[in-house]
Amino acid sequence: MILSLVNSDCDGEFKIMCYFSSWTGIHPDAKNCTHIVYTFARIEDDNTLTGVWNNPLKDFKNNKDPQLKVLLAIGGQDYAIRRANEMMSKDEYRQKFVISTTKLLRTHEFDGIDLNFEPSEALGPPSTPNPQLIDDKKKLSKLCKDLQEEYTEEASRTGRSRLLLTVTISGIKKQLESRFDLQELAQCADWLNVQTYDYRGSRDKIAEHHSSLMQAIHAENDDKDLNQDSAIKYILDSGIEPSKLLVGLPAFGKKFRLTSDLHDLGSPATFVGSVPYTELCRNMMSGWQRVFLDDRKVPIMIKGDEVIGYDDLQSMELKINYAKEQRLSGIFIYPVNFDDSSGQSCNQGKFPIVTLVKRLTSNYTVSCLPLTTPPLNTTVAPKNRTKIITPKWKLTRPDYLLPGVGFNKYHHRKTYNTGYLLTSMYTTVCLHFIFLFLLLV
Repeated sequence: MILSLVNSDCDGEFKIMCYFSSWTGIHPDAKNCTHIVYTFARIEDDNTLTGVWNNPLKDFKNNKDPQLKVLLAIGGQDYAIRRANEMMSKDEYRQKFVISTTKLLRTHEFDGIDLNFEPSEALGPPSTPNPQLIDDKKKLSKLCKDLQEEYTEEASRTGRSRLLLTVTISGIKKQLESRFDLQELAQCADWLNVQTYDYRGSRDKIAEHHSSLMQAIHAENDDKDLNQDSAIKYILDSGIEPSKLLVGLPAFGKKFRLTSDLHDLGSPATFVGSVPYTELCRNMMSGWQRVFLDDRKVPIMIKGDEVIGYDDLQSMELKINYAKEQRLSGIFIYPVNFDDSSGQSCNQGKFPIVTLVKRLTSNYTVSCLPLTTPPLNTTVAPKNRTKIITPKWKLTRPDYLLPGVGFNKYHHRKTYNTGYLLTSMYTTVCLHFIFLFLLLV
């Protein structure tokens, strides 16, 4: 039984999980990340996990921070997800893979594994028009259960600490419904990483923000779900404990090139690519205009016919506070390599993103109390009062209305006439007389 071994993770430290690619040679400062995830391992054609030859963070962990946990991620891009889908198609393939993971993780001194079968456009656009997906959500649940049983048995047999198991899931309601059995995954995984970014990208034909915290004020239909708040609330409403969830903090933005005379969000555009945080900082020093979207709680930057939706320290602080208010287990930064390791690109010190998360969660313990959903704290970060950008084509229409505004300003004004006022006064006087009569009697 694994239910008693994989408990809700409240009353513990706030996790700061940093996704890391070894090819950059960038290591975050010691003791700022509680977990580092090395990306990405490969599944070989024989269904074994042998696509990693060493653990580049082993010496870093032993020499700098022995308490650091280092995990190995599998997935990330189309070809890896396609290979994983094939591996999970038969019981014997899956069992061979499960056993091979224990051997590889122990050999290279990893502390666990992350099943990351959500394609990320931070690594580049999909290699096919239709990104690879796991075609049956039962496959992922079976793999998760088998891995947890294997790691539990291995720890019991050897006396070593059990290997960790995490699963990265979508941040879009439709995909959560169709591709993930949340109840099953929450039972077998130590925690779930919610990919609350990449809401927009290469498949879109309009310029939009890819990692909004809150819903856009003009959002309609499925677009209402393309934000962090909607994803987390949907998962919590499904009965998942808040302390089983980590929320994603992207260290990159998404650039779009406008293709019409309109220069607002929602305007026709083509996707250009992902932009690392360090490049975003340099943009701000070279003439780009920053606009903070008060409805979505995130900024964009504009220059000429290009628009970038991204996160800066202001919006990141709001997202971190949101995670604390919702009693989530932590934050994961994707990828930490895009943070400013030198401190020279952004003039915010070394690793400003990681440092911000650490500062805001230092000595903070994940609460076990029932969730009460307090109001979002939007006053901690510096206030940037700018108007909400509305597509120009909507502004030119007299019938375009923001939700809850009404047809025009006069519709919110009650019209009174003399008869109405006299009737109201007469009624009031009568009620007073009746009340006094009852008191005297």
